[in-house]
Amino acid sequence: MKFFKEKPYISIGFMLFAMFFGAGNLIFPAFLGQNAGTNLLWADLGLIFTGVGLPLVAVLVVGYSGEKDLLDLSSRAGRWFGLSFTTLLYLTIGPFFAIPRTGTTTYDLGVSIFVPEEYQKIGLALFLAFFMGLSLWLSINPGKLVDRIGTVITPVLLLAIVVLIIASLVKPMGSYSAPTDAYATSAAALSSGILEGYNTMDVLAALVFGNIVMDAVRQYGVKDEYEQGRNTLRAAVIASGILGVIYVFISNIGATSLELLGLQKNGAGVLTGSINYYFGTVGNILLFVIVFLACLTTSVGLITACSIYLNRLFPKVNYKTFAIAIAVFSFAVGNYGLTTLIQAAVPVLVLLYPLSIVLVILGFANNLFGGKKEVYVYTMVATLIFSLYTTVSSTFGVSINALDKAIAYIPLNEHSFGWLTIALLGFIIGLVVSTVKSKK
Repeated sequence: MKFFKEKPYISIGFMLFAMFFGAGNLIFPAFLGQNAGTNLLWADLGLIFTGVGLPLVAVLVVGYSGEKDLLDLSSRAGRWFGLSFTTLLYLTIGPFFAIPRTGTTTYDLGVSIFVPEEYQKIGLALFLAFFMGLSLWLSINPGKLVDRIGTVITPVLLLAIVVLIIASLVKPMGSYSAPTDAYATSAAALSSGILEGYNTMDVLAALVFGNIVMDAVRQYGVKDEYEQGRNTLRAAVIASGILGVIYVFISNIGATSLELLGLQKNGAGVLTGSINYYFGTVGNILLFVIVFLACLTTSVGLITACSIYLNRLFPKVNYKTFAIAIAVFSFAVGNYGLTTLIQAAVPVLVLLYPLSIVLVILGFANNLFGGKKEVYVYTMVATLIFSLYTTVSSTFGVSINALDKAIAYIPLNEHSFGWLTIALLGFIIGLVVSTVKSKK
């Protein structure tokens, strides 16, 4: 414990990794590996870019920006935009989708196999009550997050994952297979890997967890701003580094599993089949330990972050009241089941992800354009309009034929990154407008 106190960034880095690392961080790399096959290297590069690199930058941007939290950072594009965007992001990654999903994922992967079919609903409700209750207890005092998660739970989680990785290296399930159509070429594999990184939701989480990391650094008595920045950077590098290593090895398990398991519908099948191959029935216990700890730490981090944010908006209601309300609400939503939650979250993610990535880029490049408000406004509004249309079109089938044809010609749109081109256009317009205003 003395070692951790002398080097706080280590335990804070472990805490940040644990809050990032949910079941999806196991499932998505495994599925990516099975589809990528011989093009695994390119797919991993794409996954690491969006699943490791961007979250790392997002954590740093929150501290680097000098703003108190995400609300202040996003409000550079206007107070109403900042409030709307931040609230929707917190609700998405909090009680509406992500927190309930941690409980339902744990139940589906680690508990449901022990429950008879006719008792599945009751089993889910009972497990969610226990899971959310434990999450609430761990998050009710955020000052103890580092000790409880960073120095206790995370080492156990990592040990369980290391056992699986060592087994896969000692006894591979097979050789690398031919890639599927979506990963057929190196360029396609890179693009698919980038998109798969979106599914982890870690960029959204990074924007939420950034201020928790800064608070944790301050709680260790680090008062100098330069040292706070250094400790935050070190903690973020530790967390992202562990994530990257795990992604590489878990995707490798998926890439060598096709001969034995066949092409699975999702990463859960790959993970379950691999565990059973290496450890038999004992593997079910190992899988439960990994998934339970991964989802629990994520749930705790999200309840904490959302409660802090809501307490800032409504200071007359204390932190603990919000934490209890979020846990209870998440329990209720979780009873709709994992499939429903995943399907319902897709449209919101299609809307939020481009906005989040663009905000991270602007925050990081802030000094290059002098932090001019016009640049933030035009860039974010352009991205919002494009993302909103894409979301409505894909979700409700409402589209404008002429507009769809025009969008088809937008550079990068064929790879699902048309919003990036639109954001760049908004950025240029913002620069022009700010320059004209300054001359006047």
